[in-house]
Amino acid sequence: MSHAEQTDLRIRRTQKFLQEAMIELITEKGFDAITVGDIAERAMINRATFYRHYQDKYDLVARIFEETANYLMENMNPIHKDPAKKEAENPPEIWVQFFKHVAEHDRLYKAMLGKNGSPWFAARISEHTIKLMLEGERFLKQQVAPGAQVDEAMPEELPLTQLSHVLIGTIVWWLESEKPYTPRQMATWFHRFAFYGYLAALGYQAPNPRKK
Repeated sequence: MSHAEQTDLRIRRTQKFLQEAMIELITEKGFDAITVGDIAERAMINRATFYRHYQDKYDLVARIFEETANYLMENMNPIHKDPAKKEAENPPEIWVQFFKHVAEHDRLYKAMLGKNGSPWFAARISEHTIKLMLEGERFLKQQVAPGAQVDEAMPEELPLTQLSHVLIGTIVWWLESEKPYTPRQMATWFHRFAFYGYLAALGYQAPNPRKK
């Protein structure tokens, strides 16, 4: 193993220790009560080492989510890959990837979105998912015929905000029910609601989701 690989492995190991320590502390005393000193002590490292990796406790939890969100933003092509597959049972692959990410970090999301978590974290998730939805909005509108808008639409930001809260609620429900369902199942169910409910919220005549 090269020196660079050893260094990278050491960095990832330290970050994992910090993340695990933070999750344990959130469960015990709540996110707002935790300090950087608490996290460093639980992870058995010094504060200087913590600050070499993260700016503060907010940066620690945000980076886990935002790195994935930014990756999804940069790889939006799957949402446009096959416009013919517009049935409710065929979610864009980007949402499958999103729920896989949640499953991989289920303890973090359960801790941060639970009763001892932080509204700040939920707000950050909402902010980034709204960006994802804006990127995919043109794809959604392609699913209806030109001129199919039948009612006055809501202000654009309102249905996006509503849908981001639905996504957070879906994540919380999934994790609290011990996630007996796969990421693809959750992506399918979320997409089913988003595809038909969201278009209706925008003022379009949404197709009937029931199978014929």
